Amino acid sequence: MIDGMLHPAWTWAFVRSEPIRFANVVGRDVGDGSSPVTLADYINSQFDPALSWDDIDWLRSVWDGKIVVKGIQCVEDAVLAADRGVDAIALSNHGGRQLDGSPATFSLVAPVADAVGGRTEIICDGGVRRGSDIVKAIAAGATACMAGRGYLYALGAGGEQGVDLLLDWWREDVRRTMSLIGAASVAELDRSYLELGSHEERR
Repeated sequence: MIDGMLHPAWTWAFVRSEPIRFANVVGRDVGDGSSPVTLADYINSQFDPALSWDDIDWLRSVWDGKIVVKGIQCVEDAVLAADRGVDAIALSNHGGRQLDGSPATFSLVAPVADAVGGRTEIICDGGVRRGSDIVKAIAAGATACMAGRGYLYALGAGGEQGVDLLLDWWREDVRRTMSLIGAASVAELDRSYLELGSHEERR
């Protein structure tokens, strides 16, 4: 309320503007998504408590594209996903929104990589704030990284130019980090770059 009073022009524009609508729910029985309570009820109704690993087999029968399972939080689930033949798994705690004490995604990368043995790609989702984080994840065994929060911060602060600037920062930080650790290419990155003393051993 205080912030609104300190910025009367913004507040007046906000009051006169159309309500925020969510394009992915417009036209459904939830209305346009402008009511947060109704929208929350609708989202909760979309979760099927009977969902199981067998649903991946069904999805494969009706979808010829890539299948990525997001939200893997333990080695056992990663193995089950690989056994089902998914193309990739995203190690993710969804930003800690559901359970703030869930494991950090980076700590899962190495044990999951060992367990799945290259049978599926591994995406490290979360915690990426700089290029060196990407280098660490790849060295630990990830195929790629997801970084939605950094992207959204940059988008909110500077629009498209903000995102471009962020990607440039990360790209240069990846290159700088690899130069400093002596890695000539991304393909060369492995766990030895994360181990104390291993750099001297490679010499």
